[in-house]
Amino acid sequence: MVNWIIIILLIVIGLYVVKFDHFKHKIWMVFLIFLAVFLVLSFSLVGSKYELRFNNFNEISNSGKIYLGWLANGFQNLKSIAGNAIKLDWTSTNNSLLNVSQVVSAKK
Repeated sequence: MVNWIIIILLIVIGLYVVKFDHFKHKIWMVFLIFLAVFLVLSFSLVGSKYELRFNNFNEISNSGKIYLGWLANGFQNLKSIAGNAIKLDWTSTNNSLLNVSQVVSAKK
């Protein structure tokens, strides 16, 4: 419940700040809102999955390590996906599609 209140508060603040005249300020504020929403949602997801606690310094330290490890693993997965997407052959190999030359000759 608290997460949704924080998200709604950030959106309201962001909408107020977007009324600024400077375009650079608008982009910066939208970026900060998306970053804050991402951090709140991801931390609540990790916190509920791993049952993070914040009663003493050791638990705070362990919770931080778990969250940072989760983030690092997510970025590693994104790097792997991007690398695999770059290696793919993106040329058209489906023979059922018309070739460009067939379409041009059909129009003449």
